Amino acid sequence: MAVTASPTHALPVSHDFRSEARQLVQLAWPLIVAQLAQMAMGVVGTLAAGRLGVRALAAQALGATVFILVLITAFGLMAGVDPHVSRAMGAGDFDRAGRLFRQGLWLSLFAGIPLTAVVLVAPQVLVAMGQEPELVTNTALYLKFAALGVIPGMIYAMCRSFASAVGKTRAVMVVAIVGNGLHAAMAFAWAVSDPSDVAGGLLNLGLATLVCRVLMAVLLLAWVQWAPTFRAVQAPYGWPRVHELGPILRSGLPLGLQYGLEVTGFVLTTLWMGLLGAEVLAAHEVALTTAAIAFQVPFSLGTAAAMRLGHAVGRRDAPGLRRAGWTAFVLGIAFAVLSGVVMLLSRVWIAHAYLPDAPAAVLALSVHFLAIGAAFQLADAVQAIGFGVLRGLDDTRLPVVFNVLGFALLGLPMGYVTVFVYHQHPDRLWWGLSLALAVVAAALMLRFWWWTHNTHRVVGMTEPATAPATRSFAI
Repeated sequence: MAVTASPTHALPVSHDFRSEARQLVQLAWPLIVAQLAQMAMGVVGTLAAGRLGVRALAAQALGATVFILVLITAFGLMAGVDPHVSRAMGAGDFDRAGRLFRQGLWLSLFAGIPLTAVVLVAPQVLVAMGQEPELVTNTALYLKFAALGVIPGMIYAMCRSFASAVGKTRAVMVVAIVGNGLHAAMAFAWAVSDPSDVAGGLLNLGLATLVCRVLMAVLLLAWVQWAPTFRAVQAPYGWPRVHELGPILRSGLPLGLQYGLEVTGFVLTTLWMGLLGAEVLAAHEVALTTAAIAFQVPFSLGTAAAMRLGHAVGRRDAPGLRRAGWTAFVLGIAFAVLSGVVMLLSRVWIAHAYLPDAPAAVLALSVHFLAIGAAFQLADAVQAIGFGVLRGLDDTRLPVVFNVLGFALLGLPMGYVTVFVYHQHPDRLWWGLSLALAVVAAALMLRFWWWTHNTHRVVGMTEPATAPATRSFAI
């Protein structure tokens, strides 16, 4: 028996704001759940390491920071497949969508090897940067196995991007929940079975992270390979092809740089907070974690918008392109206002929930940072949506310039100079982040506005339409 790919496998076409909003939310909500499940992995690792002692927690946190910085950069590289697969789907060229996915898997292997090496040598770099050698020794124990999860993590990211571009995001959600549930069970069963064995606990915690990432990669890859909903977009496995890897790299390299720059900005701020004392760092972590949870919603909306815009470009639908982008901005702004108000009104409760036994001064500082975090929700949401809609247009290079301008040239220097040169309040570091996000958000929105008035310049909008694929795939 055979099934023929047809345009019905592309995302539905909307005709007004309400239907577009419905399609965006339907595509985004499983991604939101999956993102929160991914965040839970970090929380579980912190809780498990904390059972081994304060120094074990510090060592694991240091290793996790390095690992996540590399992995998120890798996720950006893998996201380079998004605009190309979604355009192929929108044009009905499902065979090309499948081929691009296969090439993306090769890319995850090629890029994953040097990135794994970066994580493995990170302990030596940390010592050279002045970190305590004994602490870094424990960090190296955690990274011994955790570093091997880079390639599985990239394979999972490629499958996630492909599933999102095809419009089947529930698969991503289910796999993320299963994988992180298993990680929690293994982390507490293996790592804290003997709290006195710090070295063994950190090794086992890294091993639990590796097993979880391998499982998630295998499960999602198997789902994409054999689930009936993906059958129409299958393509034979083949050797790497430069002409198909090239476009993915041209889009993915700027995205990897963009993701890495933004994460680096927040990592540097956290390190600088640590220089101001443990109490300041603890207050900062409360506000940062809360803001990160809220960020998952606009980030997922931006990912969904990238797919919607890519499909619109593929079918040469300029009105649909505009509608998908502006609808995503409206939904993101609405959520940002809501989350900002909730964060502002509940900031005292949030601080006490994280730090129930903390001194009054630390709680007061947490509450203050949370108020600033509530204020920058709007800018954070708009920049998340902006990066998503521009990714859907395969506009990935200029946004890197916006990130450099906002973070490297304005926000981070302002925060550092005012706090460490002029010795002002630590909240200036948060106001520096707010400035960076606001500049980037405004630039991204203006860039999309320009594209809406120049849709003829979008690559693919003026090319001859690709005929829907008629290739039959065996069941």
